[in-house]
Amino acid sequence: MIYLLSFYLKIALQNLIVHKARMMLALLGILFAVMSLVAFGNISSSMKKKIDNEIGRFGKNLVILKAGLVFQAGRSTKQFSESRSLKLADMRRIKESLKGIEEIAPYYDTTYPARYEDKTLRVSVIGVTDNIFSVKNTNLIMGRVFTKKDDDATEKRVVVGYKIYDNLFDLKDPVGKYMLLFRVPTEIIGVMEEKGTDLTGQDQDIIVYMPLNSFMRRYSNVDYVKGAYIQVQDGVQMSEIKTRVRSFIRKIHNMKEDQKDDFSIFTMDDILRTKEEGIRLVSILTIIASVVSFLIGGLGIFAIMMLSVSERKMEIGIRRVVGSRKRDIVFQFLTESVIVALIGGVFGVAAGFVITILVDIFGGFPIMFELKNIFVSLLISMVVGIMAGIYPAIQGTKYEPVKALYS
Repeated sequence: MIYLLSFYLKIALQNLIVHKARMMLALLGILFAVMSLVAFGNISSSMKKKIDNEIGRFGKNLVILKAGLVFQAGRSTKQFSESRSLKLADMRRIKESLKGIEEIAPYYDTTYPARYEDKTLRVSVIGVTDNIFSVKNTNLIMGRVFTKKDDDATEKRVVVGYKIYDNLFDLKDPVGKYMLLFRVPTEIIGVMEEKGTDLTGQDQDIIVYMPLNSFMRRYSNVDYVKGAYIQVQDGVQMSEIKTRVRSFIRKIHNMKEDQKDDFSIFTMDDILRTKEEGIRLVSILTIIASVVSFLIGGLGIFAIMMLSVSERKMEIGIRRVVGSRKRDIVFQFLTESVIVALIGGVFGVAAGFVITILVDIFGGFPIMFELKNIFVSLLISMVVGIMAGIYPAIQGTKYEPVKALYS
Protein backbone atom coordinates (compact mmCIF):
# COMPACT_ATOMS: atom_id res chain seq x y z
CA MET A 1 0.00 0.00 0.00
CA ILE A 2 2.82 2.40 0.91
CA TYR A 3 4.58 1.50 -2.35
CA LEU A 4 1.43 2.18 -4.38
CA LEU A 5 0.86 5.50 -2.63
CA SER A 6 4.43 6.63 -3.27
CA PHE A 7 4.09 5.49 -6.90
CA TYR A 8 0.93 7.55 -7.41
CA LEU A 9 2.47 10.56 -5.69
CA LYS A 10 5.50 10.33 -7.98
CA ILE A 11 3.29 10.25 -11.09
CA ALA A 12 1.18 13.15 -9.77
CA LEU A 13 4.23 15.32 -9.07
CA GLN A 14 5.77 14.50 -12.47
CA ASN A 15 2.54 15.51 -14.20
CA LEU A 16 2.44 18.69 -12.13
CA ILE A 17 5.99 19.58 -13.22
CA VAL A 18 5.31 18.85 -16.89
CA HIS A 19 2.15 20.96 -16.91
CA LYS A 20 3.14 23.48 -14.25
CA ALA A 21 1.51 26.54 -15.88
CA ARG A 22 -1.76 24.68 -16.29
CA MET A 23 -1.67 23.35 -12.73
CA MET A 24 -0.80 26.76 -11.29
CA LEU A 25 -3.99 28.18 -12.77
CA ALA A 26 -5.94 25.26 -11.32
CA LEU A 27 -4.64 25.74 -7.78
CA LEU A 28 -4.94 29.56 -7.65
CA GLY A 29 -8.61 29.40 -6.64
CA ILE A 30 -7.77 27.04 -3.77
CA LEU A 31 -4.84 29.25 -2.78
CA PHE A 32 -6.98 32.40 -2.49
CA ALA A 33 -9.74 30.55 -0.62
CA VAL A 34 -7.36 29.10 1.97
CA MET A 35 -5.47 32.38 2.25
CA SER A 36 -8.64 34.32 3.08
CA LEU A 37 -9.87 31.72 5.59
CA VAL A 38 -6.55 31.43 7.40
CA ALA A 39 -5.74 35.15 7.32
CA PHE A 40 -9.09 36.38 8.55
CA GLY A 41 -9.41 33.60 11.11
CA ASN A 42 -6.10 34.69 12.60
CA ILE A 43 -6.85 38.41 12.30
CA SER A 44 -10.30 38.11 13.90
CA SER A 45 -8.75 36.21 16.83
CA SER A 46 -6.15 38.98 17.14
CA MET A 47 -8.87 41.65 17.09
CA LYS A 48 -10.89 39.86 19.77
CA LYS A 49 -7.76 39.47 21.90
CA LYS A 50 -7.06 43.19 21.58
CA ILE A 51 -10.65 43.99 22.58
CA ASP A 52 -10.31 41.73 25.65
CA ASN A 53 -7.06 43.48 26.58
CA GLU A 54 -8.69 46.89 26.19
CA ILE A 55 -11.59 45.86 28.40
CA GLY A 56 -9.09 44.76 31.04
CA ARG A 57 -7.31 48.13 30.84
CA PHE A 58 -10.57 50.07 30.93
CA GLY A 59 -11.72 48.47 34.16
CA LYS A 60 -13.18 45.29 35.57
CA ASN A 61 -16.97 44.62 35.65
CA LEU A 62 -17.95 48.18 34.75
CA VAL A 63 -21.43 49.55 34.22
CA ILE A 64 -21.32 53.11 32.89
CA LEU A 65 -24.07 55.59 33.77
CA LYS A 66 -24.36 58.80 31.75
CA ALA A 67 -26.74 61.72 32.19
CA GLY A 68 -28.64 62.20 28.94
CA LEU A 69 -29.95 59.88 26.29
CA VAL A 70 -28.45 58.35 23.15
CA PHE A 71 -30.89 58.71 20.25
CA GLN A 72 -30.96 57.93 16.54
CA ALA A 73 -30.58 61.13 14.51
CA GLY A 74 -30.59 59.42 11.13
CA ARG A 75 -30.23 56.04 9.52
CA SER A 76 -26.68 55.57 10.76
CA THR A 77 -26.06 58.59 13.02
CA LYS A 78 -26.37 58.49 16.80
CA GLN A 79 -26.36 61.61 18.94
CA PHE A 80 -26.28 62.23 22.67
CA SER A 81 -28.51 64.69 24.49
CA GLU A 82 -27.06 65.84 27.80
CA SER A 83 -29.07 66.17 31.01
CA ARG A 84 -28.48 67.86 34.37
CA SER A 85 -30.66 65.50 36.34
CA LEU A 86 -27.98 63.36 38.02
CA LYS A 87 -26.76 64.66 41.40
CA LEU A 88 -24.06 63.51 43.79
CA ALA A 89 -26.78 62.57 46.26
CA ASP A 90 -28.23 60.17 43.64
CA MET A 91 -24.86 58.42 43.37
CA ARG A 92 -24.64 58.00 47.15
CA ARG A 93 -28.17 56.57 47.29
CA ILE A 94 -27.39 54.10 44.50
CA LYS A 95 -24.30 52.84 46.38
CA GLU A 96 -26.17 52.58 49.70
CA SER A 97 -29.40 51.08 48.38
CA LEU A 98 -28.46 48.59 45.65
CA LYS A 99 -26.77 45.28 46.37
CA GLY A 100 -24.05 43.90 44.10
CA ILE A 101 -22.20 47.20 43.62
CA GLU A 102 -18.54 47.20 44.66
CA GLU A 103 -17.70 50.85 43.95
CA ILE A 104 -19.27 53.87 42.29
CA ALA A 105 -17.18 56.76 40.96
CA PRO A 106 -19.29 59.79 39.89
CA TYR A 107 -17.67 62.15 37.41
CA TYR A 108 -18.00 65.43 35.57
CA ASP A 109 -15.99 65.89 32.39
CA THR A 110 -15.27 68.54 29.80
CA THR A 111 -12.49 69.67 27.47
CA TYR A 112 -10.04 72.43 28.43
CA PRO A 113 -6.76 73.77 27.02
CA ALA A 114 -3.75 72.88 29.15
CA ARG A 115 -0.65 75.07 28.94
CA TYR A 116 2.87 74.77 30.28
CA GLU A 117 5.37 77.49 29.36
CA ASP A 118 4.91 77.97 25.58
CA LYS A 119 3.18 74.63 24.87
CA THR A 120 -0.58 74.11 24.71
CA LEU A 121 -2.60 70.90 24.42
CA ARG A 122 -6.37 70.38 24.44
CA VAL A 123 -7.15 67.75 27.07
CA SER A 124 -10.12 65.87 28.53
CA VAL A 125 -10.55 66.95 32.14
CA ILE A 126 -12.46 64.57 34.38
CA GLY A 127 -13.45 65.54 37.90
CA VAL A 128 -13.94 62.29 39.77
CA THR A 129 -13.73 60.67 43.18
CA ASP A 130 -10.46 59.18 44.34
CA ASN A 131 -11.61 55.56 43.83
CA ILE A 132 -11.45 56.03 40.03
CA PHE A 133 -7.89 54.66 39.95
CA SER A 134 -8.94 51.26 41.32
CA VAL A 135 -12.25 51.21 39.43
CA LYS A 136 -10.60 51.84 36.05
CA ASN A 137 -7.49 49.80 36.82
CA THR A 138 -5.15 52.77 36.40
CA ASN A 139 -1.48 52.67 37.40
CA LEU A 140 1.02 55.52 37.73
CA ILE A 141 4.56 55.73 36.43
CA MET A 142 5.45 58.51 38.88
CA GLY A 143 3.95 60.61 41.64
CA ARG A 144 0.77 59.76 43.55
CA VAL A 145 -3.00 59.82 43.15
CA PHE A 146 -5.19 62.39 44.85
CA THR A 147 -7.03 61.37 48.03
CA LYS A 148 -10.42 61.95 49.64
CA LYS A 149 -8.73 64.59 51.77
CA ASP A 150 -7.69 66.44 48.57
CA ASP A 151 -11.27 66.14 47.33
CA ASP A 152 -12.83 67.43 50.57
CA ALA A 153 -10.40 70.37 50.61
CA THR A 154 -11.10 71.10 46.89
CA GLU A 155 -7.37 71.08 46.14
CA LYS A 156 -6.29 72.07 42.62
CA ARG A 157 -4.24 68.92 42.06
CA VAL A 158 -4.32 66.58 39.07
CA VAL A 159 -3.02 63.30 37.72
CA VAL A 160 -2.21 63.57 34.01
CA GLY A 161 -2.11 61.13 31.08
CA TYR A 162 1.04 59.99 29.31
CA LYS A 163 0.64 62.23 26.22
CA ILE A 164 0.41 65.31 28.43
CA TYR A 165 3.60 64.22 30.15
CA ASP A 166 5.18 63.72 26.72
CA ASN A 167 3.88 66.77 24.80
CA LEU A 168 3.95 69.45 27.50
CA PHE A 169 6.91 68.27 29.58
CA ASP A 170 9.06 66.38 27.04
CA LEU A 171 9.08 63.30 29.31
CA LYS A 172 10.73 65.29 32.11
CA ASP A 173 9.38 64.82 35.64
CA PRO A 174 6.33 67.14 35.98
CA VAL A 175 5.45 66.18 39.56
CA GLY A 176 5.19 69.29 41.73
CA LYS A 177 5.05 71.62 38.72
CA TYR A 178 2.06 73.79 37.78
CA MET A 179 0.31 73.97 34.43
CA LEU A 180 -2.48 76.35 33.45
CA LEU A 181 -5.73 74.44 33.13
CA PHE A 182 -8.33 76.79 31.66
CA ARG A 183 -6.13 79.67 32.92
CA VAL A 184 -6.08 78.24 36.47
CA PRO A 185 -2.67 77.20 37.92
CA THR A 186 -2.99 73.51 38.76
CA GLU A 187 -0.42 71.28 40.48
CA ILE A 188 0.55 67.97 38.88
CA ILE A 189 0.94 65.23 41.47
CA GLY A 190 1.10 62.12 39.28
CA VAL A 191 1.47 60.70 35.76
CA MET A 192 -0.51 57.69 34.47
CA GLU A 193 0.98 54.86 32.48
CA GLU A 194 0.39 54.81 28.72
CA LYS A 195 -3.01 53.23 27.95
CA GLY A 196 -3.98 54.15 24.37
CA THR A 197 -7.54 54.45 23.08
CA ASP A 198 -10.33 52.55 24.81
CA LEU A 199 -13.34 50.83 23.21
CA THR A 200 -15.44 53.99 23.41
CA GLY A 201 -12.90 55.79 21.21
CA GLN A 202 -11.57 58.00 24.01
CA ASP A 203 -7.82 58.59 24.13
CA GLN A 204 -6.85 57.61 27.69
CA ASP A 205 -3.50 59.39 27.41
CA ILE A 206 -4.81 62.97 27.13
CA ILE A 207 -6.97 62.67 30.24
CA VAL A 208 -6.52 64.82 33.33
CA TYR A 209 -8.04 63.41 36.54
CA MET A 210 -8.98 65.95 39.21
CA PRO A 211 -10.83 65.68 42.55
CA LEU A 212 -14.55 65.92 41.80
CA ASN A 213 -15.41 68.63 44.32
CA SER A 214 -12.49 70.75 43.13
CA PHE A 215 -13.65 70.52 39.55
CA MET A 216 -17.36 71.14 40.25
CA ARG A 217 -16.77 74.14 42.56
CA ARG A 218 -13.55 75.79 41.42
CA TYR A 219 -13.48 75.12 37.69
CA SER A 220 -17.03 74.51 36.41
CA ASN A 221 -19.37 75.82 39.14
CA VAL A 222 -22.00 73.10 38.70
CA ASP A 223 -24.14 71.09 41.13
CA TYR A 224 -24.68 68.00 38.98
CA VAL A 225 -22.58 65.19 37.55
CA LYS A 226 -22.43 63.81 34.04
CA GLY A 227 -22.36 60.18 35.06
CA ALA A 228 -20.67 57.47 37.07
CA TYR A 229 -18.50 54.40 36.68
CA ILE A 230 -20.19 51.57 38.59
CA GLN A 231 -18.05 48.55 39.45
CA VAL A 232 -20.06 45.38 39.91
CA GLN A 233 -19.10 42.71 42.41
CA ASP A 234 -17.69 39.44 41.06
CA GLY A 235 -20.41 36.90 40.31
CA VAL A 236 -23.15 39.51 39.85
CA GLN A 237 -24.67 39.85 36.38
CA MET A 238 -24.02 43.30 34.92
CA SER A 239 -27.31 43.15 33.02
CA GLU A 240 -29.05 42.72 36.38
CA ILE A 241 -27.28 45.79 37.82
CA LYS A 242 -28.24 47.78 34.72
CA THR A 243 -31.91 46.95 35.31
CA ARG A 244 -31.71 47.75 39.02
CA VAL A 245 -29.95 51.08 38.50
CA ARG A 246 -32.41 52.11 35.79
CA SER A 247 -35.44 51.30 37.95
CA PHE A 248 -33.91 53.00 41.00
CA ILE A 249 -33.07 56.26 39.19
CA ARG A 250 -36.53 56.44 37.63
CA LYS A 251 -38.01 55.92 41.09
CA ILE A 252 -35.98 58.60 42.91
CA HIS A 253 -36.59 61.04 40.04
CA ASN A 254 -40.33 60.37 40.24
CA MET A 255 -40.53 59.56 36.54
CA LYS A 256 -43.84 58.39 35.09
CA GLU A 257 -44.15 55.16 33.13
CA ASP A 258 -44.58 56.95 29.80
CA GLN A 259 -41.55 59.22 30.37
CA LYS A 260 -38.36 58.41 28.51
CA ASP A 261 -35.14 57.94 30.48
CA ASP A 262 -33.03 61.08 30.73
CA PHE A 263 -29.96 58.92 31.28
CA SER A 264 -28.15 56.05 29.55
CA ILE A 265 -26.68 52.88 31.01
CA PHE A 266 -24.31 50.58 29.16
CA THR A 267 -21.54 48.11 29.85
CA MET A 268 -18.33 47.20 28.09
CA ASP A 269 -20.16 44.07 26.93
CA ASP A 270 -22.52 46.31 24.97
CA ILE A 271 -19.56 47.94 23.23
CA LEU A 272 -17.91 44.55 22.77
CA ARG A 273 -21.10 43.20 21.18
CA THR A 274 -21.11 46.05 18.67
CA LYS A 275 -17.46 45.41 17.81
CA GLU A 276 -18.05 41.68 17.47
CA GLU A 277 -21.05 42.25 15.19
CA GLY A 278 -18.71 44.09 12.83
CA ILE A 279 -16.19 41.24 13.01
CA ARG A 280 -19.00 38.72 12.45
CA LEU A 281 -20.21 40.58 9.35
CA VAL A 282 -16.72 40.57 7.85
CA SER A 283 -16.45 36.86 8.76
CA ILE A 284 -19.60 36.09 6.78
CA LEU A 285 -18.31 38.03 3.77
CA THR A 286 -14.96 36.23 4.06
CA ILE A 287 -16.66 32.83 4.16
CA ILE A 288 -18.76 33.72 1.09
CA ALA A 289 -15.63 34.85 -0.78
CA SER A 290 -13.82 31.66 0.28
CA VAL A 291 -16.69 29.43 -0.88
CA VAL A 292 -16.68 31.16 -4.27
CA SER A 293 -12.90 30.76 -4.48
CA PHE A 294 -13.13 27.08 -3.57
CA LEU A 295 -15.78 26.59 -6.26
CA ILE A 296 -13.63 28.34 -8.85
CA GLY A 297 -10.59 26.34 -7.76
CA GLY A 298 -12.59 23.11 -7.87
CA LEU A 299 -13.87 23.88 -11.37
CA GLY A 300 -10.32 24.70 -12.45
CA ILE A 301 -9.02 21.37 -11.14
CA PHE A 302 -11.99 19.58 -12.74
CA ALA A 303 -11.26 21.14 -16.15
CA ILE A 304 -7.54 20.41 -15.92
CA MET A 305 -8.13 16.81 -14.88
CA MET A 306 -10.61 16.25 -17.73
CA LEU A 307 -8.02 17.59 -20.15
CA SER A 308 -5.30 15.47 -18.54
CA VAL A 309 -7.37 12.27 -18.82
CA SER A 310 -8.12 13.00 -22.47
CA GLU A 311 -4.42 13.60 -23.25
CA ARG A 312 -3.21 10.47 -21.44
CA LYS A 313 -5.23 7.77 -23.18
CA MET A 314 -2.02 6.01 -24.24
CA GLU A 315 -0.75 5.94 -20.64
CA ILE A 316 -4.10 4.59 -19.42
CA GLY A 317 -4.11 1.91 -22.15
CA ILE A 318 -0.57 0.73 -21.31
CA ARG A 319 -1.36 0.54 -17.62
CA ARG A 320 -4.53 -1.45 -18.27
CA VAL A 321 -2.67 -3.86 -20.60
CA VAL A 322 0.03 -4.58 -17.99
CA GLY A 323 -2.57 -5.38 -15.34
CA SER A 324 -3.79 -2.16 -13.70
CA ARG A 325 -7.37 -2.35 -12.56
CA LYS A 326 -9.99 0.35 -12.98
CA ARG A 327 -9.73 1.32 -9.31
CA ASP A 328 -5.97 1.85 -9.80
CA ILE A 329 -6.71 4.34 -12.59
CA VAL A 330 -9.32 6.08 -10.41
CA PHE A 331 -6.93 6.24 -7.48
CA GLN A 332 -4.12 7.63 -9.67
CA PHE A 333 -6.15 10.56 -11.00
CA LEU A 334 -7.79 11.23 -7.62
CA THR A 335 -4.31 11.40 -6.11
CA GLU A 336 -3.28 13.97 -8.72
CA SER A 337 -6.33 16.19 -8.14
CA VAL A 338 -5.91 16.01 -4.34
CA ILE A 339 -2.20 16.83 -4.63
CA VAL A 340 -2.99 19.91 -6.75
CA ALA A 341 -5.61 21.04 -4.22
CA LEU A 342 -3.32 20.44 -1.24
CA ILE A 343 -0.42 22.30 -2.85
CA GLY A 344 -2.78 25.23 -3.37
CA GLY A 345 -3.86 24.87 0.26
CA VAL A 346 -0.29 24.86 1.58
CA PHE A 347 0.65 27.97 -0.40
CA GLY A 348 -2.63 29.54 0.78
CA VAL A 349 -1.70 28.86 4.41
CA ALA A 350 1.73 30.45 3.88
CA ALA A 351 0.16 33.50 2.21
CA GLY A 352 -2.40 33.70 5.05
CA PHE A 353 0.42 33.76 7.61
CA VAL A 354 2.19 36.59 5.78
CA ILE A 355 -1.02 38.65 5.57
CA THR A 356 -1.76 37.95 9.24
CA ILE A 357 1.64 39.22 10.35
CA LEU A 358 1.44 42.36 8.18
CA VAL A 359 -2.10 43.28 9.28
CA ASP A 360 -1.36 42.59 12.97
CA ILE A 361 1.82 44.68 12.88
CA PHE A 362 0.28 47.67 11.08
CA GLY A 363 -3.03 47.37 12.95
CA GLY A 364 -1.41 47.09 16.36
CA PHE A 365 -3.00 43.69 17.09
CA PRO A 366 -1.35 40.84 19.01
CA ILE A 367 -0.05 38.24 16.53
CA MET A 368 -2.08 35.03 16.82
CA PHE A 369 -2.29 31.87 14.71
CA GLU A 370 -5.31 29.57 14.90
CA LEU A 371 -4.21 26.00 14.13
CA LYS A 372 -7.79 24.81 13.67
CA ASN A 373 -8.19 27.19 10.72
CA ILE A 374 -5.19 25.55 9.04
CA PHE A 375 -6.53 22.03 9.53
CA VAL A 376 -10.04 23.00 8.39
CA SER A 377 -8.70 24.80 5.31
CA LEU A 378 -6.48 21.88 4.27
CA LEU A 379 -9.32 19.42 4.91
CA ILE A 380 -11.66 21.45 2.69
CA SER A 381 -8.92 21.63 0.04
CA MET A 382 -8.59 17.85 0.08
CA VAL A 383 -12.38 17.39 -0.19
CA VAL A 384 -12.51 19.86 -3.10
CA GLY A 385 -9.68 17.93 -4.78
CA ILE A 386 -11.57 14.65 -4.40
CA MET A 387 -14.87 16.13 -5.63
CA ALA A 388 -13.16 17.81 -8.61
CA GLY A 389 -11.19 14.70 -9.58
CA ILE A 390 -13.67 11.90 -9.09
CA TYR A 391 -15.61 12.36 -12.34
CA PRO A 392 -12.51 12.72 -14.59
CA ALA A 393 -10.99 9.68 -12.84
CA ILE A 394 -14.09 7.57 -13.55
CA GLN A 395 -14.07 8.78 -17.15
CA GLY A 396 -10.50 7.49 -17.45
CA THR A 397 -11.65 3.96 -16.67
CA LYS A 398 -14.09 3.94 -19.62
CA TYR A 399 -11.32 3.76 -22.21
CA GLU A 400 -10.88 0.23 -23.55
CA PRO A 401 -7.18 -0.75 -23.43
CA VAL A 402 -6.88 -1.63 -27.14
CA LYS A 403 -8.74 1.46 -28.34
CA ALA A 404 -6.76 3.63 -25.99
CA LEU A 405 -3.50 2.28 -27.41
CA TYR A 406 -4.47 2.92 -31.00
CA SER A 407 -6.37 6.21 -30.52
